[in-house]
Amino acid sequence: MGIPDVDLRASMAVAEGVQRAPTREDVARLAGVSTAVVSYVVNHGPRPVAAQTAERVREAMELLGYRPNASARALRLGRTETVGLVLGDSLNPFFTQYTFELVKAAAERGMRLLIGDSRQDQRLESEIVDEMIDRQVDGLLFASPYSRVDHAGGPHASGIPTVLIDCPGPVPGQRTVGSAARHGAQSVVRHLVDHGRTRIALVVGDSGFGDPDPRTVGWRLALRAAGLAAGPVVKAPFTRQGGYASGLALLDAGHEFDAVFASNDVQAIGLVRALHERGVRIPHEVAVASFDGTTESEFCWPPLTVAQQNLAALAAAAIDLLAVPRTDRGSHVEIPTRLKTRASCGCGTTGEVLLPSVTLQPAAPATH
Repeated sequence: MGIPDVDLRASMAVAEGVQRAPTREDVARLAGVSTAVVSYVVNHGPRPVAAQTAERVREAMELLGYRPNASARALRLGRTETVGLVLGDSLNPFFTQYTFELVKAAAERGMRLLIGDSRQDQRLESEIVDEMIDRQVDGLLFASPYSRVDHAGGPHASGIPTVLIDCPGPVPGQRTVGSAARHGAQSVVRHLVDHGRTRIALVVGDSGFGDPDPRTVGWRLALRAAGLAAGPVVKAPFTRQGGYASGLALLDAGHEFDAVFASNDVQAIGLVRALHERGVRIPHEVAVASFDGTTESEFCWPPLTVAQQNLAALAAAAIDLLAVPRTDRGSHVEIPTRLKTRASCGCGTTGEVLLPSVTLQPAAPATH
């Protein structure tokens, strides 16, 4: 049901006579309601508004081009309903997908994300954090090995809740969330052992995930439980280039290995390229598995067997953890991983890929 004719005529007068930005009073006048009712519609409460009246208010807002004042709302509520996310490497597909889930989880809770990428630069990260504090975010999420949440003037000093995400375990005095990386690594390596692999190498990141890295611990525990000696270990950046260089290093050093566990998907993808270039057949001669389970792991060839992180659950836990009181002991949430087997380990499956519907266009006629 549209705005009554009498109000529509009034709207024309308002629109023609007002060269300034429309106000809540303009909307109320056009819709024939009080400014309080406009406020209830804009803020979804605290009092209910009849559906017909609410529709009239929204139509008036659209006709006038009215946009609520976010600053005024923040002052009234005492919060900005924004959360800052500080990344160390937004180009990593894992963090791209994680960010997508964080955006969804925040939106479901009525919040929005401000995102900054420090590009592994500690000075730049400090600048990003300072700017987000200036913008009065309600909380900060850190996904960076260089996170300095306790520096002078930082979020804790400003009373802003923080959560360290992608965190391998509890950190005293901090809110943290992460996957059960040790158990995930154990399950993948145990699966490789079940395939008869006895010389399992490890490619692991060179920084940022705990010391020792829980994936390294899981790898060792699985081999020890199977009565196998630890295979060769290569430490490299968490990048495709790092994985590629690791694969070449393993091959050039003459190590005997029949499987490799990589600490993330992009390392594994770089490793797979190195093996392909050297003519090593996957999984016939060397099986490959990794930790993360991003979409890229499905489209690697062969598709990767992975310890898959539950990004939706991690994101929801991270946002909710901002509301948990900070204690000296800290608060940690650990989310289990899931073993997803594909062809790279020798399971004989190329994995499940959901295909979109496509339309084949007829070829264009040849021109001479």
